Amino acid sequence: MSEESSSESTRKLVLPGDLMETKSKPGRGIFRKDGRVHASVVGHSIDKSGYINVNGIKGRYNPKTGDKVIAICAETGPSVWRMDIGASFNSTLHHSESGWKVPFGDTARFLSIGDAVWAEIFMVDAAGSHQISLKKDDCRKLYSGTIVKIDPTNVSRVIGKQGSMITTIREKTQTRIQIGQNGYIWIDGKGDNISLAQKAVEMINEEATSKGLTKKIEKLLEK
Repeated sequence: MSEESSSESTRKLVLPGDLMETKSKPGRGIFRKDGRVHASVVGHSIDKSGYINVNGIKGRYNPKTGDKVIAICAETGPSVWRMDIGASFNSTLHHSESGWKVPFGDTARFLSIGDAVWAEIFMVDAAGSHQISLKKDDCRKLYSGTIVKIDPTNVSRVIGKQGSMITTIREKTQTRIQIGQNGYIWIDGKGDNISLAQKAVEMINEEATSKGLTKKIEKLLEK
């Protein structure tokens, strides 16, 4: 191989845990195990100039310890629940982190498929697997309401400067709103008010980079 071609990049789609066959040094989105390198996120691997990186695909949530998230039960096991948090793969909620006294094999009585919780991520390992807990601060099961899913990169836009945007939405619609760092947003209140708040959140998600967005939201909420 010539010196010129060795600097060219190779690119392919990879999943968490995929073995990276390369002699390059590991960079972003990579972890080492038994002397070999693996992808830690869903994304495109780029092997270039002696380094290999995995650039995560936009829209997927990358869990971080301490993040508050909204999680939806996707599967129940004898002693755990598998929870959808919008990441590359489901998170785990162990019965010991639920705050409930759960008899073995009876998890579905406490949390069934489709139920949602307000939780905290308390563990993320080198391979990218993660666990959540309901024993932190105000974590709890969420009843009624609806859940809106947005791009995690737009969470700060929904919140606004010093919480200005979400405060406006809450006050104008008289709804209760919890915003997960994973881009899952829980809205509860009266039917029409929930719908209006949802429209506002979805508009922010779709037009996050547009100018005059605050005025557009204010106009929408005045209807």
